[in-house]
Amino acid sequence: MDDYVKNKLVEWDLGDLLSTFEAEKIDKEAFHLLDASCLATLNPLIGPRLKFASHLKKLQVPVPGPQPVVITPSPSVSTQQRVTLEQEGTFNIHEILSDTSEGRDLVTNLVEKHLITHTQRRSMVRLLVSNLMQRFGEHPTSDVKAMLAAAVVAAFPCLMDNQGTGYDAWFTRGRHHRPATGFLEERLRNVRKRLHKGQRRTQASLPQDTGPQASVILPEPVITPDRAIEMTEWLKHNIGPPAQVAQYMESTAIFRAQWIRSNGTKAIEDIITEFPRLVDTRGMIEKDFNMMYPESADKLTENWSLTTEKILSIAPKDKTSELEHLSAGRRGDIALLLLPLVIPPGTYKIRGKTVRPSYAESIKAFIDEQPVGTNIVEYLTKRTSTEVPHVLLLGDRHPLSQAFVIVHGHALEHPSLLGAVDACFKAFYVFDVQYPRPCAQVWEFLQTIYGIPGHVRSSVQMMRAQFAAQ
Repeated sequence: MDDYVKNKLVEWDLGDLLSTFEAEKIDKEAFHLLDASCLATLNPLIGPRLKFASHLKKLQVPVPGPQPVVITPSPSVSTQQRVTLEQEGTFNIHEILSDTSEGRDLVTNLVEKHLITHTQRRSMVRLLVSNLMQRFGEHPTSDVKAMLAAAVVAAFPCLMDNQGTGYDAWFTRGRHHRPATGFLEERLRNVRKRLHKGQRRTQASLPQDTGPQASVILPEPVITPDRAIEMTEWLKHNIGPPAQVAQYMESTAIFRAQWIRSNGTKAIEDIITEFPRLVDTRGMIEKDFNMMYPESADKLTENWSLTTEKILSIAPKDKTSELEHLSAGRRGDIALLLLPLVIPPGTYKIRGKTVRPSYAESIKAFIDEQPVGTNIVEYLTKRTSTEVPHVLLLGDRHPLSQAFVIVHGHALEHPSLLGAVDACFKAFYVFDVQYPRPCAQVWEFLQTIYGIPGHVRSSVQMMRAQFAAQ
């Protein structure tokens, strides 16, 4: 690092970056070649990075007066004049949104309430992408999109996620042959589709299956493989005494998890045939999960009371108008039932065809509500044996009656709806199966509460950021 760079950092009140620039050997020539990706590497903090970028642009582009951007009257965005980030400067999110009454309402809501609804977020993305395309055309660079996403969370910290870059929900760069994602990228892609409807185009990427990862790191076995096989054979043919069943199930938990994950995915039917006590002995699924994720086991029940109030605060008002007189437990149940309404379902593909589940389909896939008196035996025979675990709720919402986890024709009753949801989530990991796609976004959100790493879609990242800001 030479004196020129040192003096500029001190002049711009960015002395904290001196050691970083020194370590990276940034001299005057390299200083003027820095781009957005380099700045993100040099300084992960958004505030100082935006401040540096602003100073650098002024230094590189000494424009004597305002240079108006002329846009041709053609309705096609592709023929509009392109301008560079250096010509336009950083994004002023407040200014962009305040150009319309709709945007001004969004700003007011974010400043005063620190949250926005799903509908408001879509409006915000539409306004931002419209401005982006006017300035940079149909195909802005990844650096430009990242700069806009960073500016959004810098303008409204309540939208900043506490994981990753902080703005991954708005824009995540493509890598390892996977396309870019995020609200801004998805909107750009959809606008381009409409502009070029009928033309041959590449197909938009859709979220991949999400859920448990087969690469979970398991503890070392406490018994030999031969002894584990002996205990497993005994468990196949004995349902008691209860103490011995519990002891053998605990001792074979690691062996069981290894068996399930060996040589590809196992069908739930095959797993139950090999380990029948998983579904006919209370609490065995939860204990196997606790062995794999001991630090996550109690996260949902410990945090649900606080999470409940956050969900109810952003849920549709017509769904929460009569909850004041309910107990904390009942409010928690209602919050669970409202989750599919708060986090919209995503699209997915079946045999090459795009599927867009409705809210009703997402709700039913998450928690299937049936009336009191439903014949459980008949219910189980009607549901296909290939279905993944799901929650069954009997009774009206006020009050709730019975809650079950349904696992391949077995109804496992739980004393509360929260307990059933907790057990169902853990069943996905014990049986190593993906979340049901119509409601995958709900399970991904719960996954963030458990603190288990893995893919979560943009809508879940957005929800996590808003909850962290409350």
